[in-house]
Amino acid sequence: MIRIILLSLALTATAPITLAQAQSAKEYEEARDIVWAKEQAIYKARAKTGLDYYIANSSPNYVGWPPGVPKPSPLSQLKKNQSLITAPNSEKIELFFDDFAMHGDTGVIYYNTHRTMLPDGTEVDQRYHTIHVWVKDTDGDWKLMGAMARQVE
Repeated sequence: MIRIILLSLALTATAPITLAQAQSAKEYEEARDIVWAKEQAIYKARAKTGLDYYIANSSPNYVGWPPGVPKPSPLSQLKKNQSLITAPNSEKIELFFDDFAMHGDTGVIYYNTHRTMLPDGTEVDQRYHTIHVWVKDTDGDWKLMGAMARQVE
């Protein structure tokens, strides 16, 4: 009986914390749809304007780890990489949604891509798994905070 009382007290004490972080199904779906639309826009813009849209939608605290790079790098490196991209270009990439998780003002999206053409027009068959962490700003806008991708062999 003491265990039940202690368990009840513990659950009651943590309930406000749990409820404060819980999302309604509507909030979850809205966040997922907004983040997924931003992800698709990032890739659409890459062939036209390079990394401009990606950078504009990144948090100042962004850190990303693209495939083939030895360690994660900050937003300043992403901005330097922008100068290496020729835009417009011929890159072709399809995106496939896998999943989305959310807690408070943080969302994590999982998806995979299939690239069939490099920016220079070379045909390829490359697949990647990608995870991006998004945070909701105080103004309600979702910003990319963390990124990691790996090429699937």
